[in-house]
Amino acid sequence: MAPATVRRRAARARATTPRAPFTPQLARLVREPPAGDAWLHELKYDGYRVGCLVDDGDVRLVSRAGNDCTARFPEVVAAVRQLPVRHAALDGEVASVRPDGRTSFQDLQQALSGGSRAALVYFVFDLLHLDGEDVARLPLERRKAILARLLAGRSREAAHRRAPAAARAASAAHRGAEGVLQFTEHVVGNGPAFFAEVCRLGLEGIVSKRRDLPYDPGRHGGWIKTKCLQRAEFVVGGFTDPEGTRPGIGALIVGRHDDAGRLVCAGKVGTGFTQESAIALRRRLETLETPTCPFTPFPSGFRRRGVHWVRPELVAEVTFSEMTSDGKIRQPSFRGLREGTAAPAARYGKTRPAGKAARDEAAGARDEAAAPRDDAAVALPAVRLTHPERVLYPDLGLTKRDIAAYYERVAQWIVPHIAGRPLTLVRCPSGVGESCFFMKHSRVWAPPGLRRVRIQEKTKLGEYLVADDLAGILALVQMDVLEIHTWNSTVDDVEHPNRLVLDLDPGPDVRWPAVVAAARAVRDVFAALGLESFVKTTGGVGLHVVVPVVPALDWHECLEVARALADAIVRHDPRAYTAAVPKAGRERKILLDYLRNNRTNTSVAAFSTRARAGAPISMPLAWDELTPRLRPSRFTVQSVGRRLRVPRTDPWASYWTLRQRVPPNARAAIAAL
Repeated sequence: MAPATVRRRAARARATTPRAPFTPQLARLVREPPAGDAWLHELKYDGYRVGCLVDDGDVRLVSRAGNDCTARFPEVVAAVRQLPVRHAALDGEVASVRPDGRTSFQDLQQALSGGSRAALVYFVFDLLHLDGEDVARLPLERRKAILARLLAGRSREAAHRRAPAAARAASAAHRGAEGVLQFTEHVVGNGPAFFAEVCRLGLEGIVSKRRDLPYDPGRHGGWIKTKCLQRAEFVVGGFTDPEGTRPGIGALIVGRHDDAGRLVCAGKVGTGFTQESAIALRRRLETLETPTCPFTPFPSGFRRRGVHWVRPELVAEVTFSEMTSDGKIRQPSFRGLREGTAAPAARYGKTRPAGKAARDEAAGARDEAAAPRDDAAVALPAVRLTHPERVLYPDLGLTKRDIAAYYERVAQWIVPHIAGRPLTLVRCPSGVGESCFFMKHSRVWAPPGLRRVRIQEKTKLGEYLVADDLAGILALVQMDVLEIHTWNSTVDDVEHPNRLVLDLDPGPDVRWPAVVAAARAVRDVFAALGLESFVKTTGGVGLHVVVPVVPALDWHECLEVARALADAIVRHDPRAYTAAVPKAGRERKILLDYLRNNRTNTSVAAFSTRARAGAPISMPLAWDELTPRLRPSRFTVQSVGRRLRVPRTDPWASYWTLRQRVPPNARAAIAAL
């Protein structure tokens, strides 16, 4: 298609430059789609909203929050570069398409975390600028006609209108049919019928747009969305206490029976309750309380206060957006108890679309705020994650949802490193940047999944948070925590550390091979004491050498051993090492920070994210991996998945079984080296 042809279609539009930064028009959530011919209706995709700015061959992708996400979608960039344009601004959604035509946010997350990207598609549904013309000022229907010609060289609108509803709903074909870039088809009028067909096919929902309006950034009445929800019955196996001033219950813990007859936990349902129904539910559930958990296996994240198990006799009707591959429900909302339904009837594989009739069956009408919103909260195992699209790493476009997904992937590796230990946290409510701050004490608020412990300090009792499992870690993500730092002792024996940590912090003029040599020197001194040590990156330019010990020495004794070791290495090479914390004068030296062993001091946990550009993490290594060729910057939220998928021996496998003691003469032995 010649660019001149496209420009003629936009002849009445005003010349301008592509809009930057990208500010999208948003859709309001409604219960039912509009019926009139003033509206056109598109499929709703479960993916990432992405704007695309083309400037003389340079392609930049921008998230809904205005963050650059070009590096995340190289296949989209390559496809856009093939378009016959010099300057353009597109609006669309990147999604992962399954063979049946449905989009899956879970599949998209897996693709962005190192999985197959073969099903990624950029569904383009609007055109804002084209080679000097402000197309955004045109009515939507005209914008889409120009866009269709740009993407495919012909308009498919007429054929699309004639197609049966089922075929139209399934038009989200996979990438193989049309490539990475796909024009978002639409239906004019007949919104309720189209919506019913989309839901029958198990798709995400629809977005309805006024045909005659220009593009208007922000959330206005010109675009509205209607979501298809699945509805199913779940057995109630427990409930949690509410937070703050909320009455009754915090959430129901529900499950379904598998083929073996076991009740398997499907997650928590924390929305859809009125104040009255929450109080009534609490009263009823209290009559069924039991000390025994009814779920098999025991669900992670519930070994804490505020959880109440009940006999599995009640069945709740729940709407939800989808069920994940591990059997957990996303974005659930309580609709009511199913009276007269036996609990064993709730089994996996039995769900149905939640259309208007089903919604009206629920116990009273609920307003929009009570319905699960895709841009407000998502349900993750044992924690409700609000504002999941909040960008925490602007340079990569990584959101709170992305960080939660990372911790789910590494849960089995990180939990042993933090469980039972008091925490100091780095919170970043606005993402990586100047807003980050250290949080030592828990103060007043913390989400469910975390427990509080009180530890005597010099002049007061300090209250600390402890994360014992994945639910606790996800609760930290909910708090916008980007760094998890742990004590060297556990809450079971606060005064006796069960590890020693030497933090190797190089000055700005120190090269990486010198840091490697320093770690090996520390290892050799510990080995001379008969102690096996382990090494990990810090998520920065330094290293941690960690020694697990039987918790026999107190904090002062551990600190003195670490100080003696650092001083001994400094004596041997004072030009390369220092034990003095002040930065002045150590630009070319490596600080051997023994103060990590002081009471209440902490070190970043293995596998914790760091609040730094690039989303680095602290990664455990084998000693033979630690070479001058290794680059610690390779270990990030986005890259670690590949490392963990490759079969390999855990470099810290023996860490958990070692029962080694610091020898009584350790300080003297170090001094004699």
